[in-house]
Amino acid sequence: MAFLSESEKTALAAKINHAESQTRAEIVTVIARQSDGYRYIPTLWAALIALSVPGIYHAWIAVSTGGWTSVEHTIYAEAWLYPIQVLIFLGLGVIFQLTRARLWLVPTVVKQQRASRHAREQFFLQKLHETEGRTGILIFVSVAEHYVEIIVDSAIADVVDNTVWDQTVQEFIEHVRHGDIATGFETTLEQCRKITWEHFPAPHGRPDELPNQLIEV
Repeated sequence: MAFLSESEKTALAAKINHAESQTRAEIVTVIARQSDGYRYIPTLWAALIALSVPGIYHAWIAVSTGGWTSVEHTIYAEAWLYPIQVLIFLGLGVIFQLTRARLWLVPTVVKQQRASRHAREQFFLQKLHETEGRTGILIFVSVAEHYVEIIVDSAIADVVDNTVWDQTVQEFIEHVRHGDIATGFETTLEQCRKITWEHFPAPHGRPDELPNQLIEV
């Protein structure tokens, strides 16, 4: 599934070209479906629930019998608890691997950490740290996590206060939440254009160092 239509991608590339036309900065846009597989967390939840079955069973027996257990209860527990645990573990393990269920089980802080790490990986993979003058800007979106981050290289970070980027990110996130990713990119690129034309002008332009099309990972 494509996040943006071909016409939206073409329009985005044109906006990047325009934003870079009078600045020394380089802007790269990256979008990811999700930043991690999160495979171990659903498995962990399934294991914890399965392991809790004996405790729940014995607690129920204790309450229902007033603390008086019988041989029948013991035999039943020994014969059926383990198979039931296995079935619960396997069943929940399958259900929890469904994308929506898996993401719902992952704590928000974990998703943010994974997306942030992915953004930094992309900053280096797209060679933004190698731009002339250290003026690279990465606009990164991870859709599953509803995560947006703008990472700038040292030359830009020294001039532009980080609160400016934070506000821009918050505006982008609102667009992502409403499923309007294209508009989020457009408004963010316009903000980048204003900032870079003001602080890193290049009236006659310069050759592109990095690709201008949306990168999907």
